[in-house]
Amino acid sequence: MKVIFKNGKILNETFEKESSSQEIKDINMVIEELKSKKEYIHSLKIDWIIEFFNEISRYWIGNKELETKVGTLKHLADFFTKENTTSMLNFALRGDYKILDNFIDLNQIKYVYHCQPRGLVVQWLSGNVPLLGLYSIFMAMLTKNVSLIKASSKAYKELLILLESLNNVNTEYIKGSEFLETITVVLVDNNDTKTHNEMSSSADVRVAWGGHEAIQTIINLKKDVFCEDIVFGPKYSYGVIDKEALVDYKKIAQRLAFDICTFDQQACSSPHTIFVEENNQTSAVVFAEELAKNIDFITKKMLPKENEGAQKKLEILTQRAKYSMMEETRDIKDIESTKDSKVFSSENTDWTVICSNEEGLYNACFSRVIHVKPIDNISKLKQYNDKKKQTLGIALNKQNRKEIINEITLNGIDRCPRFGDMTLFESPWDGMFPIDRLERWVALSKKRD
Repeated sequence: MKVIFKNGKILNETFEKESSSQEIKDINMVIEELKSKKEYIHSLKIDWIIEFFNEISRYWIGNKELETKVGTLKHLADFFTKENTTSMLNFALRGDYKILDNFIDLNQIKYVYHCQPRGLVVQWLSGNVPLLGLYSIFMAMLTKNVSLIKASSKAYKELLILLESLNNVNTEYIKGSEFLETITVVLVDNNDTKTHNEMSSSADVRVAWGGHEAIQTIINLKKDVFCEDIVFGPKYSYGVIDKEALVDYKKIAQRLAFDICTFDQQACSSPHTIFVEENNQTSAVVFAEELAKNIDFITKKMLPKENEGAQKKLEILTQRAKYSMMEETRDIKDIESTKDSKVFSSENTDWTVICSNEEGLYNACFSRVIHVKPIDNISKLKQYNDKKKQTLGIALNKQNRKEIINEITLNGIDRCPRFGDMTLFESPWDGMFPIDRLERWVALSKKRD
């Protein structure tokens, strides 16, 4: 096991496994050091912490040096502004975030209430979108917990760079380097069952990001009876456009293209299938053509795609071949119907838009591969929803849109944002308030004996 980030410092500066990280045989030493910081972070006023994160947001926005190293920071920075964190905390904590500091009267007959941090949050991050882990790391800090973070050996460079950047942020009451002492990041071999069990057993909260196999492994680790679990597991997301909204199909295509290109569809909230309720003016295939143009523009001008491996390229080419009716489908001027499948794609494997009449949801290929299909009745979507479905991007202008969403989300789908906002992390997430699970509610009788 290696410690790669501790006390605000990157201990693995070359970002290579064989470099001089801090080798640790006993994870319990790390755990005890973190627990010793609980009183410090508990002593901080929530307004101080909110202001600190607001300064982080300001520091990140427009920081060209950081963006060169880790990519765009707008989503993260926007999430941790003072306005958003205050709203998020109030929403999750019954309307008054000051409950993190003091006992608050919530207009209940018998008690006043205070939220205490649960203590040690042990977090297992995934390798596909490592920066998503910053949301749970920062929320643990917002709620005055300390965190032991197991990073993915596949991707952790950007995570450590952003954590280290907090050293450059200081406010009147919080010094970044001191605040970072409440976080330690480690690398642990997946086969090191002993260390994983020790981490899990020590946790007051376990946070797990990842695919089905990884999540199942973490859930099956030893844990304390009173430990709380927050699971961000494998989910599937898709979208729907009704015929009323399709009037503005060009604007919708612009927004949807960002959802597809952001994170290269690796996030659970990234769309993979788009259902289109056609109208007399616009068909699903015409929308697919417009979407292809926008994905191409974003890929070339705004969000270049990272190189994928040979296996992924083969998978993309196989998808294209399956749905193509001709060797290359780049002349899109004479499209009249959606009877047959149409494939729009870049000359390389940067992006692919497939339009067909196949039933159901398409298997996720990721890597900017999106399927578009017509649908004659939006209520049909309810048959596709279960607990593995997370986000439904929507462009719904029907007057009974609330009734429709109520019907189709009965068995699955946790959020229905407009297109362009699908990949924005929000609270609640995955149908829960992570903030609430990071806290312990304490009730104090109003009456004195």
